Amino acid sequence: MTTPTSNRSEKIVRYLCLGCEQIVRLDLVTDEIQTSSSVVRPQVSHSTRILVVDDTTAFLLIAEHLLKKEGFVVITAQDGAEALKKISEEHPDAVILDLFMPKMSGFEVLRALRTSNRYKNFRHIPVLITSAMYNPAESQLLHDLDANGFISKDAIPEFLVYRIKKILERTDKIPKPQLQESSE
Repeated sequence: MTTPTSNRSEKIVRYLCLGCEQIVRLDLVTDEIQTSSSVVRPQVSHSTRILVVDDTTAFLLIAEHLLKKEGFVVITAQDGAEALKKISEEHPDAVILDLFMPKMSGFEVLRALRTSNRYKNFRHIPVLITSAMYNPAESQLLHDLDANGFISKDAIPEFLVYRIKKILERTDKIPKPQLQESSE
């Protein structure tokens, strides 16, 4: 059951949310008042910094475009050694890391980040792995090295922003959407 309330460019209704069994207010125009049944759209702080690491310039440009369009600050590196240097200097909120690169592979970067005393202050940084190839054996190694997720390069245009927002949300780098109760 809903009860409409009028307010300029929004249409607020009170709504019994079956997921949380509470009466909530829902903006039918923008759906900005989150409920358990509304689409989750995590809000990103404009200062959220993402390090994208890949040896392919085209991939870096695509990822940078997608992330900047969503308000992220993007830092790039073209190999593993440069990635570790940028992590130390730039303190990103998350890393998108290719597995196969010159000088130092993504596996080596992740191992250093998670186990080396030199990077102990950066172990909390979530890492989303990217690769053009998926190998189940590598999947277990990535899990053991505490990677926060994997995304195939084929899925980058459709899912990169969604996956990085979800990882940041899970690690409390961006706020989780909150249910707002009616004060009426």
